[in-house]
Amino acid sequence: MGFIESSRAIKFGSNKYLLELCGELDTNLSKVEKRNNVQIIRRGNSLTIFGNVKDCDTAADILMEAYSKLENGKGIQENDIDIALNLRHSKSEKGVYEEENSNLKLQEKLEYLEINTQNKMVSGKSKNQNKFIKSMLDHELVFGIGPAGTGKTYLAIAMGVKLFSEGMVDKIVLTRPAVEAGERLGFLPGDMKEKVDPYMQPLYDALNEFLPHKILSKMHERNSIEIAPLAFMRGRTLKNAFVVLDEAQNSSTSQMKMFLTRLGMGSRMVITGDITQIDLPKGFKSGLVEAVEILTGIKEIDFIRFTGTDIIRHSVVRKIAKAYEVRQAKKSIE
Repeated sequence: MGFIESSRAIKFGSNKYLLELCGELDTNLSKVEKRNNVQIIRRGNSLTIFGNVKDCDTAADILMEAYSKLENGKGIQENDIDIALNLRHSKSEKGVYEEENSNLKLQEKLEYLEINTQNKMVSGKSKNQNKFIKSMLDHELVFGIGPAGTGKTYLAIAMGVKLFSEGMVDKIVLTRPAVEAGERLGFLPGDMKEKVDPYMQPLYDALNEFLPHKILSKMHERNSIEIAPLAFMRGRTLKNAFVVLDEAQNSSTSQMKMFLTRLGMGSRMVITGDITQIDLPKGFKSGLVEAVEILTGIKEIDFIRFTGTDIIRHSVVRKIAKAYEVRQAKKSIE
């Protein structure tokens, strides 16, 4: 770490919360130490941080913010510390930490929007996730565009469950194109349902997180929830429904137009996708890319653009997504 310029001691009121803050085998403290170039010593219910003044203050702010969540009964998820570190250091990497220090303090006080589902409470983990949650409440048609791991689909399905549970919609419809790199449905074994289910599995997984199994089963029985490939949406008019089109970058131009015109009275639509991961055959234009070009500027439609700083998976995923963004930008220039 080099020469120690400063130290900062923090005393916490609850040993129980402090242990949870530190993580198993102090893994959370190790993450903060590594990213901020500091050393943290735990004694009793206190932490002492050693390093230069700026790094000590940043580390202390992250730890106190996480501890505050514990005191408020929100708990700390496995990757919350990673997310907090990424958000802080993304600002530093852009060289605006000092200029935005006052704004950063205001942001720390910002209560991120929450989505209550029957199984758990979901909250935004970044500024863009917060925007996305608000946009889904304020608009009937929302696009969430950005790299994998930014929570687009997860938050959209959570919002659908919330609105259904509150009686705001009568049905949840989840769909995605049945397209995958290097494979076609005809080559997969089984009947149509068996062929399609692997493509739909991420949607089932999200629903299982938000709804008790018994309630989810009853919703299926009553046809209050529908999970189907995008091609099955043709000829439908979706009324009083919350509709999510996932992996929209793999829709064709005609499929996207068909889907958008399914919007019926009392319904909301959320379209999510990552334009750096298009699996369509060469020569086919992505319906998502074209929709953004055509529909941008219509005030009733909102576009939320996620970036690598919104990624809530492993920190390496953030670096991978950034590398692909750079590559995509170079290709567009060429």
